[in-house]
Amino acid sequence: MKWECWTLLKERRLRHKKNIKKTEIMKKLILIAILAMQFCSQAQEIPSPPANGFAFPIGSKFTIKLYPVDSTHFDFSVIAYEAFDQTISLHENDSLFKTDGEAGTIDFYFCFATDGDTEKERDENMHVVLLFKNRTIYAMNYTSEIQRKEDGKFESTSNVGTYPGVKTNEMWPYMIYQIGLFDFRRME
Repeated sequence: MKWECWTLLKERRLRHKKNIKKTEIMKKLILIAILAMQFCSQAQEIPSPPANGFAFPIGSKFTIKLYPVDSTHFDFSVIAYEAFDQTISLHENDSLFKTDGEAGTIDFYFCFATDGDTEKERDENMHVVLLFKNRTIYAMNYTSEIQRKEDGKFESTSNVGTYPGVKTNEMWPYMIYQIGLFDFRRME
């Protein structure tokens, strides 16, 4: 009798362990499926079709390629995009840009930047920046709008334009969730 109880107990433990393994495998498969669906639903086709403008979330690194619409206006395509979660230096950031980038493009970083010797100074000097390098032959104006509240409306903001071969830095002392860039046009 004791032997039978022991055998039954062993069999139950073995079945229980197998069920736990199956449950763990199922949990992992479900997690992988959820992550895959989320990734696929958020992925955009790169390069994007040319359009007048796009919006980008904070923590973005992207490259656009310009396409002339007429003698002064451009549409653009997003030809590269990736998440960028680093906080960069406000002043020491030349190394972010390749020296031999693709002609006719503009490389962007929309992220956090700071400066200072101590952690306190860096916290106090934190900004949202749009850092970019123009690899086109054109000096251009463009329109930019920012979203200061999560799921809020976009509002206009000023910018300095962009110049051939020049690295430019736009900076804000408050949180911005997204930036919309559109209506690229040659300066007159």
